[in-house]
Amino acid sequence: MAKIISLREFARSRGVPPPAAREIPPDGEPYINDSQVWSKDYSKLENVVFGVLKIREVLNYYLYYEDVWAYLILNLLDAAAMATPEDHTELHEAVAHLRNYIVQAVDASNRRNMFAALLILDLIEKAPGFKAQVMGLPQD
Repeated sequence: MAKIISLREFARSRGVPPPAAREIPPDGEPYINDSQVWSKDYSKLENVVFGVLKIREVLNYYLYYEDVWAYLILNLLDAAAMATPEDHTELHEAVAHLRNYIVQAVDASNRRNMFAALLILDLIEKAPGFKAQVMGLPQD
């Protein structure tokens, strides 16, 4: 007659050691692809979220020990969600605060990725105004 046993018991009876807990390797240095950055329309919220996640990846890698940038990123997301092509002053303020924070954290070892994060910030800031200009809406 057939007997049902658990896979764990079968492996133990054969002398196979149990699989070790998989170690998660630490995240490597963030990779920002130019085509990913330049191909996005940052006047759309989903592309702003992409940009903010890239900025978060950079800041989390280099400034993981500080928590101020998380608040600044949330402010940026909130301002981007509330921004319209006609009125995006809050977005300018949120970008300015985060830009100042990033500029203070730039050093020789992280300047390439930090400058890429600053580029994404500039694109997020300028996109609503550019869209308004293309649509013929009044500017600030």
